[in-house]
Amino acid sequence: MKQVIIFGECMVELFQLVDNVYHQAFAGDVYNTAVYCKRSAAAQLNLKFLSAVGTDLVSDKLIAQLEQEKLDSSLVLRTKTARPGLYMINTDCFGERSFVYWRDSSAAKQSLALFRQHHTVERLLPADVFYFSGISLAILSLEDRTYLFTLIKELKAQGVQIVFDPNYRPALWPDAEICRANFDQAYALSDIALPGLDDHKVLYGCSSAGDVLAQLQTLGVKEIIVKNGSSGVLGYSEGESFQCPAVPVKKVIDTTAAGDSFNGGYLAGRLNGLSPLAACQYAATLASFVVEHTGAIVTKEQFRGFSSRFNLSTFS
Repeated sequence: MKQVIIFGECMVELFQLVDNVYHQAFAGDVYNTAVYCKRSAAAQLNLKFLSAVGTDLVSDKLIAQLEQEKLDSSLVLRTKTARPGLYMINTDCFGERSFVYWRDSSAAKQSLALFRQHHTVERLLPADVFYFSGISLAILSLEDRTYLFTLIKELKAQGVQIVFDPNYRPALWPDAEICRANFDQAYALSDIALPGLDDHKVLYGCSSAGDVLAQLQTLGVKEIIVKNGSSGVLGYSEGESFQCPAVPVKKVIDTTAAGDSFNGGYLAGRLNGLSPLAACQYAATLASFVVEHTGAIVTKEQFRGFSSRFNLSTFS
């Protein structure tokens, strides 16, 4: 069984059902990826979620939710001085999202400070993959971010594959220059990168997926998957580039976890022996299904319906 560590933040999610009526769930970019990765390959992967929560009732429910999704919560640390962050989603008639966040005192910001008080890199080993995102970086203090990069270097030296999704959120960074410096450092340590063209347009001034590919090749990334919405994916692996078209969507309901579910599906596919192209095809199919539903995480029943038609073996 492959061992995967996914680092970052899980938040309380409130999404609008009708005017002034909201449903409460748990979500967050790396958490969404973890759920879809685990659901896609439940028997083959042990996924550990590295984060921090509080000691309150909501934090207890968050831990319970991780366990219901069969995610290993042994690396979720607890603090008495903070609670999970919260965000609210509103969607328009085209499925496009708007967010309001309450995350300034999110417990996840303390995750690495708590980790290094009690543990060393050995606590994370053995592992096959370490996955993190631009949001995972952005919520950390400068000291904790520096420690994270040191930790990743140590994991990489032990043969752990490093996977990074930039997921740029301007509001979480002091300025774009600081963000670019951190993203460049993350890319330089990564074996697999999962950028979106939109992020690189804003942050780096790239005009095409090919620009992103060339940029990350220069930084030494060996496997690159550039997501470009309805235009599909431009991929690169083992010195060769390839195209993977997007999967048509009947009706977009909520794009909240489009990229996150793609990442989870892609990671599951690669860890189960699919080629980069085949993993992209599965991931694109999963993402197209997810955006047809409300909220970041589709219900288990809905996912079972998807899996009865499409699973990893369908694309092998």
